[in-house]
Amino acid sequence: MLNQLDGEKCPLDGIDEEDLEKRAEKMITNSLALGVPDLVRPKDIVTANTKINTLFVSYIFNTKHGLEELTAEEYEAAGMIDDDVEGSREERTFRFFINSLGIDDLYIDDLYDDCRDGINLAKVCHRIDDKSVDWKKINMKCK
Repeated sequence: MLNQLDGEKCPLDGIDEEDLEKRAEKMITNSLALGVPDLVRPKDIVTANTKINTLFVSYIFNTKHGLEELTAEEYEAAGMIDDDVEGSREERTFRFFINSLGIDDLYIDDLYDDCRDGINLAKVCHRIDDKSVDWKKINMKCK
């Protein structure tokens, strides 16, 4: 994997190594060449220390993920709006969830204000289960 991320800095010379600790040592050397912090030992890799290995792989991805940056058009098409600067994590998550449902004429900017009268929440419930809301009993002109 490291060779795929950067073939010049991470050669494949350790891939055929019989000694697993020596192979892990070469992998760590390659990761250091990519700029990954020194946080794992060969023994951690060989003994399959889940927490440390997960941290190691996360640092590799954060340092050099190998993904192409999105173009402005791709960013817009994906609907990635940088509007989550305010509110709690739960509020943003719920707002993004509602907006991802694709309900006509419904876009939540502020969860608390936009759901205050309950109509938008009824639309969400109806989207999830179309038999859950009796629209005849909903007052669409709330104050």
